Amino acid sequence: MQPHVDLRGPYAPPQAEIRDMDEQQSLEFYVVAPRKFLILFFFTLGLYQFYWFYKHWSCYRAWHREPMWPVARAIFAIFFMHSLNREIEDSLSKSHAAHRWMPTACATGYVVFQVTSSIFDRLSARSIGSPTTDIVSLVLLLPVGWLLHASQKAANLACGDPAGRRNARLGFANYAWITLGGLLWGLALIGLTIPAEALA
Repeated sequence: MQPHVDLRGPYAPPQAEIRDMDEQQSLEFYVVAPRKFLILFFFTLGLYQFYWFYKHWSCYRAWHREPMWPVARAIFAIFFMHSLNREIEDSLSKSHAAHRWMPTACATGYVVFQVTSSIFDRLSARSIGSPTTDIVSLVLLLPVGWLLHASQKAANLACGDPAGRRNARLGFANYAWITLGGLLWGLALIGLTIPAEALA
């Protein structure tokens, strides 16, 4: 009998992570635990949503083999939020999964709050109405995050994993983003405490 030789070497990626990636690729939508989603969304000041949209459309494209550009749909998410929720709802209906939510209202609410948040972000960047515009911009993260959280729970259910167990752990990259987000939060809070005259 020939001895078993591990040809992967010490730098090979863990097989468990490879299996997790393969499982994600075989799903119609991106699956992530609701708790993990909220942590990444709020710690990154909402920047996580761009990756979140990209992953959803990337999974959808692979599942349906439809030609589309997930990057564009992530960047211009406000134009595709209704489509995403509609596809999630269609999947739930086909699988006869009972889930009470309002996909159209969630999508519309996201668009309204996200556009409003972007407006206040621009005003804040130009020191117009500070610190009120800064505070409003941060507060608007709450409804935006909560509405996306509702869509994520529905997507998890549509993929047969309501708790998002297959993507519940925080990895190294997640902690790196959380650390970066913590720095952004620190800068934002410092900006709120420094008088506008001192920055002039």
